[in-house]
Amino acid sequence: MADRKAVFFDIDGTLFEQGKAVPESTVKAIHKLRENGHLAFVCSGRSRIMVPESPILSVGFDGVIAACGMYGSFGEKVLFDEEMRYEWLSDIIPVLKSTGTMYILEGSEYIYYDELTIHHAIDDWYVRSIEEMIPDRFKVVPDKIEEIHANKISIQVPMARKEEVFDRAKNYFQLLLHEENIAEIVPHGFTKAGGIQRMCGLLGVDRKDTFAVGDSINDIEMLRYAQVGIVMGNGTQIAKENADYITTDIYDDGIWNALKHFDLI
Repeated sequence: MADRKAVFFDIDGTLFEQGKAVPESTVKAIHKLRENGHLAFVCSGRSRIMVPESPILSVGFDGVIAACGMYGSFGEKVLFDEEMRYEWLSDIIPVLKSTGTMYILEGSEYIYYDELTIHHAIDDWYVRSIEEMIPDRFKVVPDKIEEIHANKISIQVPMARKEEVFDRAKNYFQLLLHEENIAEIVPHGFTKAGGIQRMCGLLGVDRKDTFAVGDSINDIEMLRYAQVGIVMGNGTQIAKENADYITTDIYDDGIWNALKHFDLI
């Protein structure tokens, strides 16, 4: 269809909040969006293994972009899955270990943790959700770096050592700060926006036909890249400053209202 649009949805704080269901109005909105001939994608900072069938994928999506643009699939086919290189990991892992930084290496098939630092996490819902969702895919970091298959790293750095860690990370990675000492680090050149661009190129979707829906700092690139960037009413201030449109809160029919506003449903 000539006016087919592609809509890219963040997960946490956009499609649902941890421990809660996806709003029924969101489920209905995405079904209606696809019935109208448009494409719906998950576009998450999470690695692919942490994008759950329930309650997310069971809603019904055409594809998934994960790990901040490192992974992309359409239907059942994986279109790209980039892994961190040996030299990147061999540069950063020794510093993470020596500083007592809690880190997890997130891949499409496995998530790896350091036995000595995993318990340094402070109220880390993400680590708890990994342990609950995929205990058989959560394993100790291999001794040999070449055996690690990961797309990105999530870290919690001791406050006294954060400059040391952040400075070293900048050699090969960009930092997405969630709190002063909590961050995702992703290889330079990879973003959600880059994932959208790559996916659209492979599928023949024009940039002018794209919408992005998010709520936080790691959504900013895709909000700027898409023709229309939509931020949830519950989103962070910095996300809202980069929005073309601010909808209502996630549990106040935010996605339904946004898609309705732009005549997509």
